[in-house]
Amino acid sequence: MTLERVVKWLGFLCLAAGIVRMGMTPSSLIWGDDSTPEVICGFTACIMMAISSIALYMAQSRETGVLGFVAALLLMTGNLLVASNFYGLFAYGFYAKEGAFASVMGGVSGMGMLLGTIILAILTFRAKVFPRWTVILMVIMLVSFGLPWLDKWFAFFWGLSYAGMGFLIWTGKTNNKPAVITTTHAV
Repeated sequence: MTLERVVKWLGFLCLAAGIVRMGMTPSSLIWGDDSTPEVICGFTACIMMAISSIALYMAQSRETGVLGFVAALLLMTGNLLVASNFYGLFAYGFYAKEGAFASVMGGVSGMGMLLGTIILAILTFRAKVFPRWTVILMVIMLVSFGLPWLDKWFAFFWGLSYAGMGFLIWTGKTNNKPAVITTTHAV
């Protein structure tokens, strides 16, 4: 399997992870915060995003460089830490929200994801591999994270940005042009 095919399938996983993440919003609106359906959607999406976030870097690796790789690692690690929080909620209920360890892990994962998303949004804007609307979705996600009346919609915009970028990677509709290899022959 070629690297291009791997990136395309990781893009499909980004699309699927985004759809699952968007499922958190209706679950939260219908059954309430930290309900079983919302936690299942969140846990599943975090695992899928932890695996597929590298595709967001790989699709634009030439343009984003090492900083893009760092952003992808921050997103992957942050998703794994958030997944552990969701697992704690699922396995232990609200007891998993209490204590210093839960507070520190929540803060570290939140800051890592926030920093990774900000770096990725800036690099994606500069790289011009993805359309501008994908960066706008990331900015809307970041804004909805900080506004109290939009907090239930944060997961929807988070999933929408992943689904949009994943779809573009999977279908090959990015603005990424393959490198042109030229050879010279002695005549």
